[in-house]
Amino acid sequence: MNVLYYWKNFEADLKAGRVGYFKADAGKMQALLDGYPDYIWVLKTPKGRKGEVQVLARLKWLDKAPPGVKPEPGRVYMHYDFKDDKSIQFTDSDSEEAIAATTKWVGLHFPRMVSANFQGAQGQEELRGGALKELEQIASGWQHTAFRELVA
Repeated sequence: MNVLYYWKNFEADLKAGRVGYFKADAGKMQALLDGYPDYIWVLKTPKGRKGEVQVLARLKWLDKAPPGVKPEPGRVYMHYDFKDDKSIQFTDSDSEEAIAATTKWVGLHFPRMVSANFQGAQGQEELRGGALKELEQIASGWQHTAFRELVA
C-alpha cells in the first residue's frame, strides 16, 4: 500500500525547512499505519491551473520522525525519509500531458478528494491495487531526481 497526499504549501514548506513530515488527519492516520505503507505520492495544484493536479514526488514512508525533525506536540504527522534514494521528485510532471493524465486519474479514482478540494482528511488517501498500478504506469515515463536535492 501507498498513500496519496495533497501538499498545498509545497514551496513554502520547503523554503521554511519543513521537511520529513506532513500534518495528518488523526482519524485516517491509524488506517494508514495499519496498511504498512511504502511510499507517499505527493500532489499539488499547479499555479494558475485550478481544478488540475500534478504529482510532485514519491517519498519513502517512515513509521516515526526522521532524526532532526521535531513537529509540534499534540499534532498527528505522517513521516517520510527525504534523504532516502527512493524518495524522488518528478522534474517534468508539470507538462501538459502529465497534468492532464494525473488530473484524469485522480478524478477517476478519488472523486471525493476532488469534490472536497483536497481539504483536511480528504487530502490523504490510501493508494492500492489497480489505482496504484495506474499511477506507477503514468509516472514511469517522467524524469526524476533525488528529493534530497530540493532540500539541500
